[in-house]
This record gives sequence, C-alpha cells and structure tokens, in this order.
Amino acid sequence: MIGKIRIVFWLGIVMMFLPFFGIPNTWKTVMAIIVGLLLVVIAFLLRKHYRTMRSIIKNLEHTVAETTLHE
Repeated sequence: MIGKIRIVFWLGIVMMFLPFFGIPNTWKTVMAIIVGLLLVVIAFLLRKHYRTMRSIIKNLEHTVAETTLHE
C-alpha cells in the first residue's frame, strides 16, 4: 500500500511539472492522459485495499470485544 501511495505522489509531481517540460503539446497531452489513467487505476486499487483492511479491523475489533465480554 505504501508503494502505491508513493507512486501517486510521484505521478502528481509529474503532472505538476508537465506543462514546463520542453516537449511538443501532443506528447504532453498523451502523457497527461496516461498519467491520469494510472492515477485512476491506483486510486481504485488503494480504495479496494482500504476496504479490505477496514473489514479486517472491524472483524478483529468484534472478536476482541467478544473475548473481553466473556472473560
């Protein structure tokens, strides 16, 4: 998960400086589309990972609460 967050950070940096790269506008547009799609895919994967982790934590909390009540 940390690796994906790092990728999002660096893709954001690339997007921020993309207008200042000395490349033709067509290439800038293509790069912006590719980086944008990558950001969407990574955000989707992070959301999926977050939901999984949240479910695991809820189940763990429920198990701990039950164990504490029965003692």
